[in-house]
Amino acid sequence: MRGRADRILDAAGALLLRHGYSKLTIGDIAEKAGVGKGTVYLHWRAKQDLFEALFMRESIIVIDELLDGLRADPGLITPHRFYARVFAVTTERPLVTAVVLQDTELLGKLADSSLRSHKLLAGERGFELMVRYGLLRGDLPGIQFALQATLSGYFLYDSLDSATGAGLDLATRSRLLAHTIRTAFEPPEADHAEAGRVEAAAAEFVALYGELADTYRKSIYSSDPG
Repeated sequence: MRGRADRILDAAGALLLRHGYSKLTIGDIAEKAGVGKGTVYLHWRAKQDLFEALFMRESIIVIDELLDGLRADPGLITPHRFYARVFAVTTERPLVTAVVLQDTELLGKLADSSLRSHKLLAGERGFELMVRYGLLRGDLPGIQFALQATLSGYFLYDSLDSATGAGLDLATRSRLLAHTIRTAFEPPEADHAEAGRVEAAAAEFVALYGELADTYRKSIYSSDPG
């Protein structure tokens, strides 16, 4: 049953944040979820498979929130707004943030696994889409590296011991990121009021990542014994 699978994933996520991957066993997760170990194995054959499913589910939550925003307001696809929203939504999900930061203390060997594939929203396909629609500069060599380095810096900064950002709440940091991206990476001639271009880009993104989220759902629950 999907409800039981989600209960197991909820337990795995809570224990992961508390203890880290290397210290967890299937028995710990089963006990936390109130099921037998055999029940966990009915859903996932191995501990790593379970956590892959957990991070897929976390990715779906982030993707769905962004897609809901794009459906309501296609203008969210403009890079300064989009990546600021990715930053805010991800920062509110500690498990997703751990993947973005490759937190080896929390993730253990998962940090070197296919979890890398879940760092999607600042990845190749979304980036190429924005360049193709003229929302990001196509004339700046190494722009993808520069953009990803900028995003990584905003995520990493909270883990640094510095007083520089003290007192800056998430909304303020998101606004600063938006300003940085708009100034550095968007074409100066870009007119964000061009609804046709923006709406087309948003529609393509929704279709692309909506399909990805559906694929993740099928993968998570494909072995559902219920």
